[in-house]
Amino acid sequence: MTTVDVSRVAVFPNPALLGAELNLEIDYQCATPIQNARWVVTYTVDMTATKTVLHLGTTEPRTCESGATNFLKFHCDAIDVAGVKQSALHNVSVLTASLVDDGGGELAKVVCVTQVTKTGEGLTRNVISLLE
Repeated sequence: MTTVDVSRVAVFPNPALLGAELNLEIDYQCATPIQNARWVVTYTVDMTATKTVLHLGTTEPRTCESGATNFLKFHCDAIDVAGVKQSALHNVSVLTASLVDDGGGELAKVVCVTQVTKTGEGLTRNVISLLE
């Protein structure tokens, strides 16, 4: 298994309405090349008794080069929370990006805590990267 070092995580717009578009950028370095790697991005609403994982998207397979900085630039038009109980949304959630190999094995995981608060405009998310 190769070592993956993440050097930058950026989420924007941030803060934003919960259902708004989401852009995620990650800079990372790999100890060895990884063929057909892809990023899987999810948003998890986690309550004590229930967990809802929303699949936001998967990138196209690509080769991650060793000895260089690799980049993830991910975009989704909206986070669709239809079908999730409103009471569950007003809580702490998790935005996760997992780098997986050709066989689906996880090579790296970037987890960002997302605080959701009620504002005059509606539910607003604030994504917190541990690298900030």
